[in-house]
Amino acid sequence: MPKIEGTSKAELLCTRVTPQIKEAVIHESQVEGLTASEWLRNLIVKELKERGALQRVYRFPNLSRVSSES
Repeated sequence: MPKIEGTSKAELLCTRVTPQIKEAVIHESQVEGLTASEWLRNLIVKELKERGALQRVYRFPNLSRVSSES
C-alpha cells in the first residue's frame, strides 16, 4: 500500500474484544489483503464519514506559489 502524505498516525486507540471478534477481524483483513490495523482503521473512518464526523473528501490546503521572479 503506497504511503500517502498527510497527518501522521501517532495516536494509539486500544480496545478489548472477545477471541471470536479478534479471529473474525484477522480473517476479514487477510481476505482483503490488509493488516488487522489497516482493516480496523478503514472501518472506523468509513463509519465516521457516514455519520458526518469526518470529511468525505480530503481538501488540500490553499497553497499560493511564491514567485521567485522579481
